[in-house]
Amino acid sequence: MSARAGRRVVIVGAGAAGDAAAGAMRKSGFDGEVVMVGADRHPAYHRPYLSKQFLRDELPVERVMLRQPDDYGKLDVDWLGGRRAVAASRRDSSITLDDGRELRFDVLVLATGGTPRWLDPIPRLANVVALRTLDDGVALKEALADAGRLLVIGAGFIGAEVAASVRTMRKEALVVEVAPVPLGRALGEDMGQVYARLHRDRGVDLRTGTSVTGWVADGERVAAVQLSDGTREEVDLVLVAVGIEPDLSLARELGLTLGSGGVLVDETLRAGPDVYCAGDIAAHLHPVFGRHLRVEHWQVARKQGQAIGEAIAGEPRPYEELPWFWSDQYDVNLQYLGHAAGFDQAVPRGDPDGGKFSVFYLKDDRVEAVLAFNDGRTIRFSRELIRARVPVSAEALAEESTDLRELAGRSGPSGG
Repeated sequence: MSARAGRRVVIVGAGAAGDAAAGAMRKSGFDGEVVMVGADRHPAYHRPYLSKQFLRDELPVERVMLRQPDDYGKLDVDWLGGRRAVAASRRDSSITLDDGRELRFDVLVLATGGTPRWLDPIPRLANVVALRTLDDGVALKEALADAGRLLVIGAGFIGAEVAASVRTMRKEALVVEVAPVPLGRALGEDMGQVYARLHRDRGVDLRTGTSVTGWVADGERVAAVQLSDGTREEVDLVLVAVGIEPDLSLARELGLTLGSGGVLVDETLRAGPDVYCAGDIAAHLHPVFGRHLRVEHWQVARKQGQAIGEAIAGEPRPYEELPWFWSDQYDVNLQYLGHAAGFDQAVPRGDPDGGKFSVFYLKDDRVEAVLAFNDGRTIRFSRELIRARVPVSAEALAEESTDLRELAGRSGPSGG
């Protein structure tokens, strides 16, 4: 059922997805009441900038913001920043805030995101930080001003982006990654090695297959760490970048069905009657891939929120956008399109040593995803190929003269 005039929509989560949902509702003509609750005290902002341009002092905070507080008033959205939803009732169609207020809803949008994962042995000292919010970004930026050497725990995208920024700022970066290659499960061993070389060639001290075995404190600060490779390393600042834990507390209270690490939602992003989920918590039954996908990337959250807003204002329809994200590190632009869970073949196209190439990830001879290094053109031309869901040959993909759009058409009808 769609939301019509006179109905109240409550959005829990005022980040990328929640903000996009509110904006799309109004843009699509919804004239009911919209209330948005956000634990963050700031209006929505571009989170990807926090590990890159903002951290390097190339963008002022004003350019990071998506909204100003008074923008929500102009949208006729009741924005409750700095407030947490601590309880929810399906029977009463209500949520309870941390100040005791109860908000009833006709339609609920959950976009609660996640919190940085913090491994048990890691001490909570003054110079040990995570990067998730704008306040985290400001704190990390200020701490880096007085730090000469940063230790990053985890070589995923956030950790790698911060390490790249730190090297650009001519500071030392020590990155510790327990896996034998960074992002091996997502990108495969060969591309993980390319990714590792990208950072090592630019001066990052990347230790793979390594963990922190001991912490040396000086008062309220970490002064050094003992590593599993037997070395003792002095550090000025520590960034914990080992992923997030999706915030599923309200979803559990509402009795929503969980799976794939999040809330199971249908093709239209609905978790139940008049309950939608977006962003980090949404395990979306994607109509192109035919399986539940949960993707922890800002751009995906934004697109899902927009689709939910449009659905609430009109009629729900399948959300078919292919997952896509980007990462700038040094002079390299990485883009990833699709979702390659359990791929069985990785096919390179171009020369990895030349600085511009792509990799196709296949399962059962079907293209599941594409990773591009400085090769946005291949990403653009691969969309229909992924949607087609038809067998293609590795030889054709690897040949740079092959027109990918024609390949999708020759292989069969386009799906999605």
